[in-house]
Amino acid sequence: MSVKRITQLFVVIAILVTSFASTGGALAWSGCPGQVVVQWGDTMSSIAAACGTTVEAILAANPGIDWWVYAGQILNIPSSTYTPPPVVNYPTYGSTYVVQWGDTLGKIAASRGLRLSDILAVNPQIWNPSLIYPGQVINLPAGTSVPPPPPPVINYPPPYYPPPVDYSQYSTLTISYKNGMIVRSGPGNEYKMINSALYKTKWQYGIYTRSFDAKGQLWVQVYFSQTPQGHSSGWLLVRDRLGNYFTSPQIDP
Repeated sequence: MSVKRITQLFVVIAILVTSFASTGGALAWSGCPGQVVVQWGDTMSSIAAACGTTVEAILAANPGIDWWVYAGQILNIPSSTYTPPPVVNYPTYGSTYVVQWGDTLGKIAASRGLRLSDILAVNPQIWNPSLIYPGQVINLPAGTSVPPPPPPVINYPPPYYPPPVDYSQYSTLTISYKNGMIVRSGPGNEYKMINSALYKTKWQYGIYTRSFDAKGQLWVQVYFSQTPQGHSSGWLLVRDRLGNYFTSPQIDP
């Protein structure tokens, strides 16, 4: 037999071996059992092709997985007797909410008139309803209105209202200046004289009527019986700008 014929024979044998190997691999996957273990190098597409099914069918038989698979992962493989789980029509979401401190899913649902199941239906990524954290963004069912955040609480200090001045409170003073004093129509020497206050005479004055004039002298309003000119009150000097007092007790501002 010539070398050329021997070479051709080896080529034919190699093609047959390769063909049988490929057929064996396909047969190894054909008629896949209800579950398979993913091997290194497998992809969702290759598993679907080898098992005579589609990627969509495998995804439907394995809720919660995506196109990515890893070695050692167990997959349900649909067959002619396999019944995929019922399709749940989850409500669509229309808005989102950022979780705040103290929030729970129950509080968030109640504040919007929803059930906890409504919140969970549009948030499949939340596997434990008790585990949410501030700053987490969650979906809200379509048509849910997000109430505006409450205005910040500002603790203003209570307003201060000064006590009302009761001008009806009076006290009594005695003229201690030996030459006597002059009662004027206003708190100042420029006002006219309307009465005289003799030494050691007593006078009633308003304790809240203290008033300074332009020279820094202190005056109080005194009250007396009506004079012929019709005056029943006037102003009396009780301390000058040098600190001299003219009454007893000594009256200060």
